[in-house]
Amino acid sequence: MNDRQLQPCPICAIPSPYWERYPRLVCSTCRSKACDSQGRKVEFFNVSMDGGFQAFLADTQEEYPSHICYIEGIKCWADEARFGGIAIEVCD
Repeated sequence: MNDRQLQPCPICAIPSPYWERYPRLVCSTCRSKACDSQGRKVEFFNVSMDGGFQAFLADTQEEYPSHICYIEGIKCWADEARFGGIAIEVCD
């Protein structure tokens, strides 16, 4: 049985796993909607197996030089997660 605590996604309210380190973490569905201020889809990655952070515009593969993204018009921050992967949280 999974005892992981759930919380509503801060954007869509779908129940999602709660991570104390990332209290404003968006769900995977909302994460897939991340875009820049002009509405172009942004994808975030680790630089290597050791981590790091990089972002690209999905349509052109042009480097996206920011951690800021928007999901459903809500400003968010993407960054390297502590143990790998990328965490996207709603900004304060």
